[in-house]
Amino acid sequence: MDTPAPVAEAGQPSTTPVDFDRLPAVEGRRAFSAEWWLARGHLKAGSGELFVSLITALSILGVVLGVAVLDCVLAVMSGFEIDLRDKILGANAHVVVMRLGGGVEATPELLKTVEDVPGVEHAAPFVYSEMMIRSRFGTSGVVFKGVDPERTGAVTEVLNQIQRGVDGKSDTEAQKRAVFTSLVGTLTGVGPDGDTAYPTMIVGNELATDLQVEPGDVVQVINPLGSGPSMMGMPTPTVRSFRVAGIFHSGMFEYDTKWTYVSVAAAQDFLKQPNTVTGIEIRVKDIDAVEPISREIEGKLGYPFYARHWRNLNQSLFEALALEKLVMGLILSLISGVAGLLIISNLYMMVLTKRREIAILKAMGAGAGTVLRVFVMVGAVIGLVGATLGTLLGYAGCLFLSWYQWPLETDVYYLSSLPVVFEPENFASSAIVALLICLLATVYPAYRAASLDPVEGLRYE
Repeated sequence: MDTPAPVAEAGQPSTTPVDFDRLPAVEGRRAFSAEWWLARGHLKAGSGELFVSLITALSILGVVLGVAVLDCVLAVMSGFEIDLRDKILGANAHVVVMRLGGGVEATPELLKTVEDVPGVEHAAPFVYSEMMIRSRFGTSGVVFKGVDPERTGAVTEVLNQIQRGVDGKSDTEAQKRAVFTSLVGTLTGVGPDGDTAYPTMIVGNELATDLQVEPGDVVQVINPLGSGPSMMGMPTPTVRSFRVAGIFHSGMFEYDTKWTYVSVAAAQDFLKQPNTVTGIEIRVKDIDAVEPISREIEGKLGYPFYARHWRNLNQSLFEALALEKLVMGLILSLISGVAGLLIISNLYMMVLTKRREIAILKAMGAGAGTVLRVFVMVGAVIGLVGATLGTLLGYAGCLFLSWYQWPLETDVYYLSSLPVVFEPENFASSAIVALLICLLATVYPAYRAASLDPVEGLRYE
């Protein structure tokens, strides 16, 4: 049987036969390969379709920029969040155990009971109070914290944060430990009172700058409540001198300007509570598992003990950071949304310029589902190419920021460079969101193409 030829002009048959071998083979009853062949043809620039191809290129470029910018911003925001979390957990324990109605008797048996809880690494007693501190050059309100030099170094990062002691810089771990261990006992210094031994204290570098003190200098700690009300009914403040044994730097302005460390024994003696502490600090193996570990500790110790972990102690702060990250992600996703509008315009232009082809395809027996899938594939290819290239560009941008170490103003951020953290879930979520936007953008144009009546499409042809 001869292959029919297309009509060339005035009803005369063409001498050039139609090459049906160019059509893709359809195996079995599946037409996916033919639909993909048609979709791929729509993505190529044809005669008189340069404007449509330009919109296609702009759509891909919009998706690329949207994904790349979102990846870089989320990497930087994750870096700030993790750096802030590490600084908070460096100065504070993962879990804190306290007792309702009063202090805690931190007996060896109680500490061992806490450390035997699965997931707990170390535990240490602490004393917490708020005081005033003064030197010859200034006065400030501070957090007065008593720690156990033998145990606290394994619970918090204060040991590693020590900058310098009386002998100068503390560069090695042994030098830092020597400064930290000096909290137990007394210390003499230099100057007019150099021969006088005082209990020791470690202060933050910003607080030391405000008070203009150096290791070896003497400061006075003032307890406003003192030993109770006087004869006039007003509290009588008590004052005790401490010698600065070292200076620490946590990187958090709030801690470096307000926190001071003394030994538990010195704090108990000053506060007149020789047998009790404020609570027990705990370090866990997995910081994300603090909630079940806290419940396990409460169950083991029983009432009136209770445990609070770093998540609920800083809940408002981390919720604000998570909300900021979410809002920034939504705002930057609008770039991909603009690319989605371009995809709608692009596909709608394709539908208008290819009405005849769509009508012929449907007249030959193609169903509405086939036409719908063809145009969805076009949008999916745009989204997939844009998301892939955008992810690669975003990863390259993050590598550049990490390598360049973008400098920051330390007086504002207390970070020397821009923090960049590579989190695979951020890259994956950016690409998935962009791809979903592109797929949603194909719905209306694909529906219009699928609902085209072949008679209307060929009416004026």
